[in-house]
Amino acid sequence: MRAFVRKPLLCETGDMAHPLPALIFDLDGTLTDSKPGIVDCLRKVIDDRKLGDHGPLDRFVGPPVEEWTVELMPLGSEEERVSLARDYRSCYDREGWKNNSVYPGVRELLAQLRDEGFPLYVCTSKHDRFAQRILDYFELTPFFAAVYGDKLEYASHRKADLLALLLREQSLSRVSAWMIGDRSFDIEAAHENDLRCLAAGWGYGSAEECALADAVAATPADVPALLSPRRIVAV
Repeated sequence: MRAFVRKPLLCETGDMAHPLPALIFDLDGTLTDSKPGIVDCLRKVIDDRKLGDHGPLDRFVGPPVEEWTVELMPLGSEEERVSLARDYRSCYDREGWKNNSVYPGVRELLAQLRDEGFPLYVCTSKHDRFAQRILDYFELTPFFAAVYGDKLEYASHRKADLLALLLREQSLSRVSAWMIGDRSFDIEAAHENDLRCLAAGWGYGSAEECALADAVAATPADVPALLSPRRIVAV
């Protein structure tokens, strides 16, 4: 796992100086628009297995693969679902991961936050190998101190558990850290770990999902103001 280490700057709150909070970013729908590649591969495996019409597939962008295989194959065996996930990942490995783009303004946002001293991390339900490949391809890896993606060997594929692992291994304060993501899965994972969550309003989440967050940024350019020292209350 690559690491880009930078000492956090201090911000003034009253008469006390506090380190800036760690910011933990989701990947799909927050840093990159990966929907085209995900949906194309989903359509291919659904058609190949003749699983029927499941309507718009946008809802499958965000949650772990192991969760949506249950919806696609409610009567399937565990072996059949594992096989479906394997076929999808093979398609994504061949072609889907590159059918992707960085959202406008995200690179500038990360550069600004890094230069201001915010420690930055990634926590994504995407398989760790794909996450690293995508971040490397778009030259985003150097912005982050650490990247946490899902792994087949993990006992749990819940985002809340992956976020808990990141917090524990990186020794991050739950009091000050923020999760930044676009879907309800990010918001629920943050709140389950006692973190605040900033909804990425430019991503795939609905207005109802974003309303569950502690704050909402309509565009990447809106994020810094919501995280300004005057709004951050250290305890």
